[in-house]
Amino acid sequence: MTKNKIAARIFAFFAAALLLLFFSNDFGLIDIQKTSIVTAIGIDAGENGTLDITAQIAVPESGSNAKAGNVSVRGAQTVGEAIAELNLKTGWYPTLVHCRLILLGMKTAENNVFRALDYFLRSQFVEDYCLVAVCDGRAEDALGAQSPVGDITYAAIEKVLSSEAQKTGLVSVNNLREFAKSYYAPGNSGFLPLLSIKKEAEDGSQNQPAQENSSQSADQTQNTGSDVFDASSTVLFSQGRAVGRLDAEQTLAFNLAGTDTDFAYGDISVTETGQTVTNNLKTKVTKKTQHVTDEAGVPVLRFTIRARAQVADASRPGSAEEVARSAVTPPHVLRAAETKLQNRLDSVFRTAQASGCDLFAVRQTLQRFHPALFEKLGDSALSLAKPVYNILFDTLH
Repeated sequence: MTKNKIAARIFAFFAAALLLLFFSNDFGLIDIQKTSIVTAIGIDAGENGTLDITAQIAVPESGSNAKAGNVSVRGAQTVGEAIAELNLKTGWYPTLVHCRLILLGMKTAENNVFRALDYFLRSQFVEDYCLVAVCDGRAEDALGAQSPVGDITYAAIEKVLSSEAQKTGLVSVNNLREFAKSYYAPGNSGFLPLLSIKKEAEDGSQNQPAQENSSQSADQTQNTGSDVFDASSTVLFSQGRAVGRLDAEQTLAFNLAGTDTDFAYGDISVTETGQTVTNNLKTKVTKKTQHVTDEAGVPVLRFTIRARAQVADASRPGSAEEVARSAVTPPHVLRAAETKLQNRLDSVFRTAQASGCDLFAVRQTLQRFHPALFEKLGDSALSLAKPVYNILFDTLH
């Protein structure tokens, strides 16, 4: 009986000690009053080879209205140095756990961007799936833009670079992990979306009659001059440097052939009864493959795409029969869609090939499946590659 009591007391003592340790631990949490949450980082080229770093900082508050401000550090030799200096400028300890966006200025992209990205790859606090994009100008200006929907800037940009935009082919979204993988692969290439800012000339409400309600007038004034973000173009990279650019139509073709995009809209112009008619096609990709073959010592990149299409709209009014049978796409429209996609995809391949960007991972595929040919061709594998297209569109029903 005495032994049982002693055992019970020992158990109670250890249980109390464990509870004390449990409730006294901060679980790695940082005092919110001493912390600044960095939601986005902008990296621009500074003077004499230095870096200008802009951090968009969201200050935690008890209310529902989030606030953010930009803090810049100029002339830093490394990103790590700039992050440390943020503490001196703000008095807050900057944490990158919630950093969801890295913006690179165009001049930064023209050099090896991994000089700047190396810090984020080494850091255990930055997520691998952090979005990365290139700005058509300075990243500092992009983070200072005003969103027309009232969001914090990083949130507005994040929506433009969302997975939904990727699925419809409007944007070639990329993240830190995938961009680094392509850089360290044999092709030493990659791509990033190009973010540009377009000023809204006017809100549209300025043309309305003057309102007596002063609060509404204030809202109209606040909305005027907001910025619209566009990321429909794509920057091509080779050895960490920007070497080329795809326009919006080329970006869509690349997404349909080489990314997760499986749904898109596009205009197809055809001649009917002597007139040019533009059809807006809703396209659903059902199959896409690309593989490299060795044909007489020449690497051949074969694209296979299968898709179904439906006319969503047209530049001329349709007849009653055409409207009733809108799910049935005329064969000549399907053939025109096949031709247009092939031409756009070929222009993507030629643009990447001429710039030295192994966009479709020809070198990596050769190294894996045709190592002898890869060793023989070496760096000339991409320039000698030839594309072959097998594209077929079918009607939705």
